[in-house]
Amino acid sequence: MRWKISIEGSDEITCGHRFEFEIERSLDDLSAGSLGLSIDDGKTILASLQRFLVEQQCALYVLFRRHCQGCGGTRPIKDYSTRTVQTVYGAVTMESPRLYPCRRCMPGLDFTITPVSELCPDRATAELMALTAKLGALMPYRAATEVLADFLPGQTPTRHTTLRHRTLAVGKRLEEKEEQRMFFEQVDTQERRQRELPLPEDPEREFVLSIDTAHIPQIRGRETRSFEAVICHASRGGVGSDRGVLFAFSGTSRRRIRAEGLLALKRLGYEGKGDITVISDGEDCLKRLKFALPQPAKHILDWFHIAMKLRPVEQTAAWWARRLPPDEQEEFQEDIAAVRWRLWNGQTDRAIDLIGRLFHDLKGDEQGSAAIVSLRGGLLSLRTYIAQNRGSIANYGARYREGKRIASTAAEASVNNLVARRMVKKQQMRWSERGANLLLQVRVALANGDLAERLAYRPPIQSRQTTISPFVPLPLFQRAA
Repeated sequence: MRWKISIEGSDEITCGHRFEFEIERSLDDLSAGSLGLSIDDGKTILASLQRFLVEQQCALYVLFRRHCQGCGGTRPIKDYSTRTVQTVYGAVTMESPRLYPCRRCMPGLDFTITPVSELCPDRATAELMALTAKLGALMPYRAATEVLADFLPGQTPTRHTTLRHRTLAVGKRLEEKEEQRMFFEQVDTQERRQRELPLPEDPEREFVLSIDTAHIPQIRGRETRSFEAVICHASRGGVGSDRGVLFAFSGTSRRRIRAEGLLALKRLGYEGKGDITVISDGEDCLKRLKFALPQPAKHILDWFHIAMKLRPVEQTAAWWARRLPPDEQEEFQEDIAAVRWRLWNGQTDRAIDLIGRLFHDLKGDEQGSAAIVSLRGGLLSLRTYIAQNRGSIANYGARYREGKRIASTAAEASVNNLVARRMVKKQQMRWSERGANLLLQVRVALANGDLAERLAYRPPIQSRQTTISPFVPLPLFQRAA
């Protein structure tokens, strides 16, 4: 059995194109269990068709670029070379001429134009770059290379370094575009156009920045074994609202946090009105973010971190209370529960006073001295933590009843999705700060769903007016006058 596939095409300049290839099948293939087209057959067909199509498209674009839209003339060709372009269906090698500028419109200029380089500056199509970056961000580079080699033609499974370079190149491009947005887009941090939204109790009036840090293992030979990365989830509204916008980068630069936070607010629709709330743990670099945002802005200590400090104290106290008389046991447990209740309702000073009284009332004895030492240490650590973050403790109960956010769980989940699932310690992965930052940009773009939009590439458009008037010197006497 023999199949002939014929493909015909036409364009506005050439007369037409025709491409044919054949596929042979025999009964022996059926007896071996081969039915229909195999993956290798599909790769061969797609690679052949891709090579023919790319060659014709590039040749047509070269003809378009040779035409000078200023005077209607033709740009001369300097020389010919070959250029290999990687596509999703294999590599294509084609002629790549270099063009001089139009001699009539631009006399005396000696630069060259390479049309094929304009179409593929990375020597790879935009689709292949996006697909490579997506796989490189989701799985280890070697595994991503093997996946590409299994399903796409012309991909070598041994060159994982190429996939890593392309992934980081995409991350670099995303970071450069983000820096451009930071430079050109401005958010007024001095005054607001409106002080309040019309509805004071509307949850949509609050913009929340849930921010946290993650530790990424660093490559060997550096001063520290790990470095920090900032992960932030920006959202609008209370619990159950849209997933919001993510941003992440390596380091803890206050300037970068401020710029990224302002851009995230603009993406959510912030226009100088509404409430801004930052939710994080007690780290100083994150607490100071509220001073760099449009005012008034407030910082709230994450309730999850308060609960983590409370939990060991409550467990130790529950074990120690069993040694007390029934009347003292009930009173002691009520005091421990009152600490949580006061913190939950924003009564910071009363909670600190109660913790201090419990700390001083505990006395060691022969039977439970170790438990008392542990309990006193937990109470002291809790009191210090609450006192240091006194100004960031809110009325969590009231916020919870209003449907507002009280914890940075969105940021914690983002840390797991962006960092833990890719830059894990279990696989002995170590990263440079620069490489981790570029990979984070790709993973953030994937999580936000705007990778293809931010990587959209458009070839340069020739302007209609490209004529440059030649320089004509004035006569000597007019020049002196």
